[in-house]
Amino acid sequence: MPRLANGLPDAGAYEYQADNAYYLCSLPQYSLQFFGNGTNQADRVKFTIDPPSNADVALDFTAECWLKTNDTDNNGTVAAQNNADGWITGYIVLDRDVYGSGDYGDYGIAIGHTAGIPANHRVVAFGVDRLGNGRTIVGATNIADNQWHHIAVTRNSTTGQLRIFVDGQPDAQGIGPTGDISYRNNRSTAYPLSDPFLVIGAEKHDAGTEYPSFSGLIDELRISGNERYTAAFTTPAFPFTPDANTLLLCHFDEGAGQLANDEAGLPGQPVNGHLNLGGSPAGPIWNADNPFYTPINPVITASETQTCTGITVTYSVQAIPGSAYQWSVTGSYTLIAGGSTTDAFITLQWTSAGEGVVNIVQTVP
Repeated sequence: MPRLANGLPDAGAYEYQADNAYYLCSLPQYSLQFFGNGTNQADRVKFTIDPPSNADVALDFTAECWLKTNDTDNNGTVAAQNNADGWITGYIVLDRDVYGSGDYGDYGIAIGHTAGIPANHRVVAFGVDRLGNGRTIVGATNIADNQWHHIAVTRNSTTGQLRIFVDGQPDAQGIGPTGDISYRNNRSTAYPLSDPFLVIGAEKHDAGTEYPSFSGLIDELRISGNERYTAAFTTPAFPFTPDANTLLLCHFDEGAGQLANDEAGLPGQPVNGHLNLGGSPAGPIWNADNPFYTPINPVITASETQTCTGITVTYSVQAIPGSAYQWSVTGSYTLIAGGSTTDAFITLQWTSAGEGVVNIVQTVP
């Protein structure tokens, strides 16, 4: 008689994510909402990069996050050009600038309008500079449609190759400077409140209205010390988990307080971000809107309370319109019916004695 480990009738057996034991989603998840205030060091998240921290990339890197915004709140312009300044007049999403010539280098990500696109479209710009030699590339995909979009930028420090990806698809590429673009450790600066920081959601120096700050939602920020993507890829369906290349990882799921926790899990102190609140309306704020399905806790029920070899059993969970179902079964069995991503049930015939496991990942839109 098979023994149904983890999948006993009415036992509430479930997995949030079959291949990802590290991340068990809490309910609800959150994102951060910014209002584009861009003054007095307000409405932004700041991560220290000097004293030196893992968030200060030097060579190959990938920076990625999810964005949700509209065109009316982000009217800046961006331009593809043979210097690193074409991004900084857009609405700034991520700013690792250095005031003046980069020392050793700097980079940034912004969104904005550019020549040749419809008036209500906004695209991604990515610029990198090393000691005054830089390049800005600009994408072509509109992201200002009030929908969540996955944004990734990559840099190869040997070739200088820069890339932008939107929702897993290549959106722009170009050749920028090679070599080390880190923030030089312990450098002197006349701007101690802005220079030695990585800033999310704002132009870090508050240099003027011509350098506007982002208005919209940001979630799931990850910075990696490698070039993760060189071709089209499938966008993540779940929040990231740390790996050997993860330097900074923020889920923005705290939901309260002024700390964005770094979940990279590297040795030493995490590079937690500080929410600098302010402006009108005051931002950033925690928002329950997020790009991921909300995992629920499905209870598996079985049509038979006593399961023997040769018996046909239907296992089911509550059907919720729009749900996706990921059934996983181990043991010796024959699939009779169900079990697809649209089925809230699976019907099996157990074919030999031993241990059997029935698990389900159910997500709702």
